[in-house]
Amino acid sequence: MEIVAVILAAGASTRMGRPKMLLPFGDSTVIETVIGNVTASRATHTVVVLGYSWTQIFRLIEHLPVEVIVNPRPERGMISSVQWALAQMNQSADGMLFVLGDQPLIPTWVHDTLITAFAYHPESIVVPTYGGRRGHPALFSARFREEILELPPDKGLNALLHAHPEAVYEVPVDTDTILLQMNTPEQYRQMLERLQQEGTERR
Repeated sequence: MEIVAVILAAGASTRMGRPKMLLPFGDSTVIETVIGNVTASRATHTVVVLGYSWTQIFRLIEHLPVEVIVNPRPERGMISSVQWALAQMNQSADGMLFVLGDQPLIPTWVHDTLITAFAYHPESIVVPTYGGRRGHPALFSARFREEILELPPDKGLNALLHAHPEAVYEVPVDTDTILLQMNTPEQYRQMLERLQQEGTERR
């Protein structure tokens, strides 16, 4: 079973005021932490989609075991990065795990849990839930590839979840990190506090 993880890291970080992928996080940066968590999983291959500030981010991650793709039109939104990655990717993948680049707290075991569930539901869209709420990442069967490529610019991947409710397979996970994103300085500060808290608890 071939699963390609696609890390979406092309955004302009408008609300953050500076490139959030490059922000310090633990012993490295946000993007390095996300890549580390994903490449440690059972995903077969990892692609990182860059856009804004791509040269700075590329210099930081070029030594890591990932394929880097640059979205030439990142201003068209996240779905354009998804579509650009799919258009460049090898079509042999059984599934695509779409990971947000601003969720560094999601542990590797979440990715592996989705991949395990997908092995039993290979025609599905596998999404994690916490407290009944759907979060990220999401693992899409390759059968949705063409439909994703045809989505208009004002639609996101959620459009497929609404269009194919019968295909959505929810996987409850015991971590709220699947719901947490980092768009503002305040959210970044909260994530750093959470990281420090978890580090203290592990000692």
